[in-house]
Amino acid sequence: MADVASAGRVGARHQRNPPSGSWLATLAVVTLGSFLAALDTSSVNVALPSIERALSAGADDGRWVSTGYSLAMGVAIPLSKWLSDRIGITRLYVGCLVVFTAGSALCGLSWNLGSMIAFRLLQGAPGGLLGVLGMTLLFATAPREKIGMAMGLYGLGIVVAPGVGPAMGGWFVENSTWQMIFFVKIPIGIAAVLAAWRILPRSGSTGRPPFDLWGFVTVTAALSTLLVATAEGNDWGWTSYPTVILLIISGLAFALFAVVENEVDAPLLDLKVFRSRTYTVGLLIVVLVTVAMFGSLFYIPQLLLGVMRLDAFEAGLVMMPSALAMAAMAPVAGRLSDRFGARVPVFCGLSLTAFACVLMAQVTTEVSEVDIIGWSVLFNIGVGVSMMPAMGVGMTALPPNRIASGSALNQVAIRSFSALAVAGLGAVLTILQAQLMVGESNLMPSGPTLSPMVAHASEQGGTQMMALYSALQLDVAATAFADVFLVLGGCGAIGAVLGLLLPGRKRVAPGPR
Repeated sequence: MADVASAGRVGARHQRNPPSGSWLATLAVVTLGSFLAALDTSSVNVALPSIERALSAGADDGRWVSTGYSLAMGVAIPLSKWLSDRIGITRLYVGCLVVFTAGSALCGLSWNLGSMIAFRLLQGAPGGLLGVLGMTLLFATAPREKIGMAMGLYGLGIVVAPGVGPAMGGWFVENSTWQMIFFVKIPIGIAAVLAAWRILPRSGSTGRPPFDLWGFVTVTAALSTLLVATAEGNDWGWTSYPTVILLIISGLAFALFAVVENEVDAPLLDLKVFRSRTYTVGLLIVVLVTVAMFGSLFYIPQLLLGVMRLDAFEAGLVMMPSALAMAAMAPVAGRLSDRFGARVPVFCGLSLTAFACVLMAQVTTEVSEVDIIGWSVLFNIGVGVSMMPAMGVGMTALPPNRIASGSALNQVAIRSFSALAVAGLGAVLTILQAQLMVGESNLMPSGPTLSPMVAHASEQGGTQMMALYSALQLDVAATAFADVFLVLGGCGAIGAVLGLLLPGRKRVAPGPR
């Protein structure tokens, strides 16, 4: 029970020693840290083709620039509570900012693919810890009655970066060099380090809790095999032996991790947080919102690039209004949550998200950029209203000594299901396109019953037939994207129903200890 007692002392120490300015100053620092970590993921994905060409890497190997970062983040997150107890949460947070900033500089100086992947691993580990530590610091310093507003403002860093990142990365690729995507974070990181050292509450080690070795081994095995399987599943095949074996190992490792954590005296992550119904429901909603948000962030740009034939910078500009809409709604969501409880913003927000997905399911090859902007703005308003209230109400339901574990589990869920969303929806999209292509080909008349369009193209020769085939591919792709958006809408609808189970205006009492 050493870690439980020490975690309680961490929370108490932060409350007795508030920041030199106010909790708003702490909020600004931790929001900047979460923004940096999230920005690194979304901005680099756009530049991957340029990075692969510059470092003479193939597409298969180049994907590890992104996958390695996600893998390091996932493995580091479960260590957050143990490291906080050993080092002190403020020292750990500042150290993570220093290593993250140094990693950004080294990534920009990479000379080959191997060095780039190594530096991305170095950058990913502190990047994963920043979100967990930031939320723990925020809950330790913000007044209880202003948690909703604090979470809404904190959400700015999480929701703005995925929208700003593609446009920023596309601009640097088009007008400068891919290295600038990493170098631009250096002055921001230095400013964040200085601000964190000056503003965050001073706290040192709270003891020497024993290290839960088997918990770390099992959760690392579970997360790493899951992330590798989802990253490579589309290329290997989702029914191939490597993919299936990795997914089985991941499932068994997660089950073994749960057994280990319930048996040891000092668990790496305290799974007793799930005794709180409010936390559990809130986490389920966060998972559904994560699937919807990351699915849209990945596949709407794919629609813009593949079907509408925009370049990377243009696609980023089309996505920008929806990112700004999400950012604008995050503080509003916090105020609504403080005033009405989490039930109202979560239900209304996810209902709007589901409705926007129904509109997006009407997409065709003739869709305009204005339509995409309007639909994605509605979608992101819903996500912005619902995401942080769902996360905040669950954390508020926990006693202080379990907030660190609750925060870490939130981040593990977001990291895992964001990868699953992109990979799983990619598999769905590929299967749908293959099936629709076969169906369209079978329906196309042949022989003497050739349609006038096909007959004319046939008379014109190979060039016209290729143009017709390309048009058919675009039509099939648009139809497949429409079906994917319906899946995202289903996630929003289920999340809205679950939102009705969240508490209303009445303040949430701490869960079982």
